[in-house]
Amino acid sequence: MLEPLTGTNRIALIVAMAPARTHVVDVGSDHGHVAAALGAIASEREPHRLPNRHDVPRVVANGLQGHRNVELAILTGMGPRLILSILDAAAPPEEIIVHSPQHAHVLRYGLAERGWRVHREGLAPENGKYAEVIHLKPGRETSSGYPLGFGPSLEQHPWAARHAGILSAGWKRLLEDAPEHTRSHKEAQGWIEWLSRFQTTRPG
Repeated sequence: MLEPLTGTNRIALIVAMAPARTHVVDVGSDHGHVAAALGAIASEREPHRLPNRHDVPRVVANGLQGHRNVELAILTGMGPRLILSILDAAAPPEEIIVHSPQHAHVLRYGLAERGWRVHREGLAPENGKYAEVIHLKPGRETSSGYPLGFGPSLEQHPWAARHAGILSAGWKRLLEDAPEHTRSHKEAQGWIEWLSRFQTTRPG
């Protein structure tokens, strides 16, 4: 696994992390910035969601369905279950770059179960938090549990402590809301305990 990357923003980190490939599909391409930077196909499920630009090929498709021989798929800015469902419904690409704004650990666990391993990952500031961008390839993931959920190499990231502090604050809010003796309460307790190994300093 390669050293984790640092990005000035999420788009810059995605572009920096992407390997040079010929057939790249950006699913849910939004404004098309990533597609333009990578020479990718901008793919959206509905025509009105396609980026209003003509410097990238634009395709209406349901996720990766209809795309063939995809070398690299970009699936970012979506929830973990949507990303997993898109991958489940189509022929697997050779490599993927993913990002979920929430519950990234759920995405990591789901991808590992489906035979994807983390190749490289990084953090970028976004909306007072850190966006986790992950590059994966087919293979057996050797990490598991909390290290996999946090990010196999992100413990060595220079922003690891601040990122852990933000995540811990979120789990503490869940702990306060979840009734005792429930699965959610137990999960929050476990994460808070594991994240306590980091210096929980919030970014200034």
